[in-house]
Amino acid sequence: MKVRTVTGGKTVNSTNTSDGDVSVSSTSSLQIMAINEYRKSFTVSNTGTVKIYLKLGEAATASSWQYILPGGGSDKDGLGATVSVEGYVGKVTISAAYTSTAARLAYTEFV
Repeated sequence: MKVRTVTGGKTVNSTNTSDGDVSVSSTSSLQIMAINEYRKSFTVSNTGTVKIYLKLGEAATASSWQYILPGGGSDKDGLGATVSVEGYVGKVTISAAYTSTAARLAYTEFV
């Protein structure tokens, strides 16, 4: 199986950090993965402390999501939630419960 690691930065309100995470400093919906007919599965991990809402499709929000990924106690403590999804090839969007702390996440597509 081929693995493609993706580190975001596709739209505004996100930045790549020096360690490969994506930092999200907005409550706006952010597309992290486009349609990919070759995708077998993907994994998204919350590497920060802010809750992340993940949706399979358009416009994730705090009231429209499929998965909630709670954060850990501190950045990169390994306690943030991770979700793996198989067989979905459509868009994947996220929204964060951003206040003054940016959400951080890492994700990987398996093709």
